[in-house]
Amino acid sequence: MSILADFHFIRPQGLLLVIPVLLLLTLTWRRRGQARGWQAVIDPALLPHLLQSSGSGKQFNPLVFVGIGSLISVIAVAGPSWEKIPQPVQRTQDALVILYDLSPSMLAEDIKPSRLVRSRQKLLDLLMQREEGTTALIAFAGDEHVVSPLTDDRRTIANLLPALSPVMMPVQGSRPELALERGIRLLRDAGHSRGTLLLITDGVSARQSTMMTQMLSQIPFTLSIIGVGSTEGAPIPGPDGFVKDRRGNIVLAGLKRAPLQKLAGQTGGTYHDLSLDEGDLKRVLNPPPLTSRAALLSQDRSVDRWEDFGYWLLPLLVPVVLMSFRRGWLLALTALFIQPTDVQALEWQDLWSTPDQQAAELLAADDAEGAAQRFQNPRWRAAANYRAGDFEAAEQLYANQDDAQSWYNRANSLAKAGDLETAIKAYEEALQRAPKHEDATFNKKLVENLLQQQQEQQEQQDQQQNQENGDEEQGGSQNQQGQDQQQSDKSGESDHHKKQQQDDQQSQQSGDPSKTDDSSQSDTEQTQQEQNNEAEKGEENETMEAAMEAASQSEKDMANEQWLRRLSDDPAGLLRRKFQYESQQRINQGDPGEEQNW
Repeated sequence: MSILADFHFIRPQGLLLVIPVLLLLTLTWRRRGQARGWQAVIDPALLPHLLQSSGSGKQFNPLVFVGIGSLISVIAVAGPSWEKIPQPVQRTQDALVILYDLSPSMLAEDIKPSRLVRSRQKLLDLLMQREEGTTALIAFAGDEHVVSPLTDDRRTIANLLPALSPVMMPVQGSRPELALERGIRLLRDAGHSRGTLLLITDGVSARQSTMMTQMLSQIPFTLSIIGVGSTEGAPIPGPDGFVKDRRGNIVLAGLKRAPLQKLAGQTGGTYHDLSLDEGDLKRVLNPPPLTSRAALLSQDRSVDRWEDFGYWLLPLLVPVVLMSFRRGWLLALTALFIQPTDVQALEWQDLWSTPDQQAAELLAADDAEGAAQRFQNPRWRAAANYRAGDFEAAEQLYANQDDAQSWYNRANSLAKAGDLETAIKAYEEALQRAPKHEDATFNKKLVENLLQQQQEQQEQQDQQQNQENGDEEQGGSQNQQGQDQQQSDKSGESDHHKKQQQDDQQSQQSGDPSKTDDSSQSDTEQTQQEQNNEAEKGEENETMEAAMEAASQSEKDMANEQWLRRLSDDPAGLLRRKFQYESQQRINQGDPGEEQNW
């Protein structure tokens, strides 16, 4: 009676699956009846003589087995339960601090496409596997910088990874001991009694190894290492060719495996070379057992959870499935509905990297359009569209996010697309969420100045247009006056011509041959020449006006382009400025400087 009183379904919405099951069985029954084609083409009188008799025994309909199996499956999915089981409340307190080497040697290409790209991909895989615990990221070269403190937000760290590069580090060199010291400090400040530090590098010096071993000798933190590169090494690309030492020889930066293995062993951690599979992560990041009190934080309380007994119904499905395969019913029923589909080709690169990793490689190779098509992460796809010049698509993707950085990137996309007023509003939204966002403040002021300049140019054009319209009206009035004057002149000339003709007639009658028509012909030619000059002057004025308008528009376009080019489209701008500020502060405090260890 107690079981019946407490019986219920944990997922009652699963019972709704009965509806499609009944529809499927009904449709199958109808199509199975239509499949009996002999009755449609053979005369009923001939059927008993042509078709083999099925015998006197009754045949069992396979749909009955399918219906019973479907009903059992639906009940199991709904989760029948009638008993509560207490569950202790615990949560993982595992902490991981990643020490990421960004010294110039990480640009070497002894592993394809480069050490930097492959290590980024490995970090992305690591972040995707960490479902619990907190993670921090520290980048180091000649100095160390905290990219992200201990946080359970893995996506934030993943979004910052593509911006990290040795080029952005203000102090060159390699000082992993500084990064280790900062990592230990992060774990202690967060109150962790245990934790793991993961060093991703291509080598350490003997002096650095000694210092790091001493740091970890008296604390319960372990240091695991993933080695990047090959022992043969490769040249280090630089701005003026390959990096050379003081003697002028090209530096070959090889993986120092032996010192790294020794360092990991002395500090209680493990070492593994960077690999294509997940073997390196499984070895250096073995999670603590769930029963370890140091790895779990118990809240000294428990909650009651209803036990799902649906799995007890699964053995009842075994005979149904076996009978279906034995008789071929399951295959026949499946063939009624399953249609052939297009086979999707599996590319070779899909075996070694995810679509986001492939897109990151395309973006690093300046193929922004290809990267935008491959990225699945909306933030990275938006950044790729922005670099490819598809600002409208980038703005639409950024519009789906509501954090300060997304509003800032959306504003940049709108500004690049020419929608300056909306861009200013987007910058204001970003500043409301992050009032100290320096890039948003700078770009907002920049776009405001550009918008003001456009408005002033528009006002000047309107004034010029109005002035031209006034000049045209005045010129029309003058033309009308000129036509009246010409008409009057013509009238006077006509009277003069008539008088001249009378004089000529009188002269001819009096026998004076000196009077001719030269005066009349000269006046007519002069009038025609004046009209031609006025027409040519009007055409010249129209040509000058068109040229001035084209020059004004060209000047406006060039000014807009210059302003838009000043917009910051570097996603690593904030990190770069942060690193430079921290390094300058340490130099002012008397830091001894870098150790040149490629």
